[in-house]
Amino acid sequence: MGKQIYLSNLTRRFRVALEESWFHERPEVRNPEKRWYEIIPCRGFKKGSPQEGPFICLYSEDPRTLQLYSNRVGNAKNIWNQIKDKPGCRADIDLQGEAVLYFTVELLELVAELAGGRKKRQLSEEHRAKLIEAGKVGREALQKWQKERSKGDQTDQNSNDLPEAMVRPG
Repeated sequence: MGKQIYLSNLTRRFRVALEESWFHERPEVRNPEKRWYEIIPCRGFKKGSPQEGPFICLYSEDPRTLQLYSNRVGNAKNIWNQIKDKPGCRADIDLQGEAVLYFTVELLELVAELAGGRKKRQLSEEHRAKLIEAGKVGREALQKWQKERSKGDQTDQNSNDLPEAMVRPG
């Protein structure tokens, strides 16, 4: 058997989730087989129980093959038209509402982009700085409250109330 393939190691751009049955398996069964439960949710995917909609997952490790399951047949046909000439690709398109495209690991980024794979949230440096600044007031108020509480003033009955800066106006 070849090297094990994990979707989470193949892409840093797209969000990788776990298929819903992962949470119902015993740990001794699921942990060594985690790679088979990893999926990239795509446009139209509904999480929860039951999970519905398009996703990309591992199909085979030898040969290294991934699959796109889609209930959006029109979108699957468009993707198929773009990858059908590439080696290692094949399709199983059912005109009654489901399609499965099989493709090589090298085409993951292309197929995920075309299928509307959910991307990881990436903050720009400016947005990150803005969020840090916005949280500064709350952190300062919390630290002040923790210092006051650690003094151990037991005379006030409301010593565990939150400071005014942390209380939302009602």
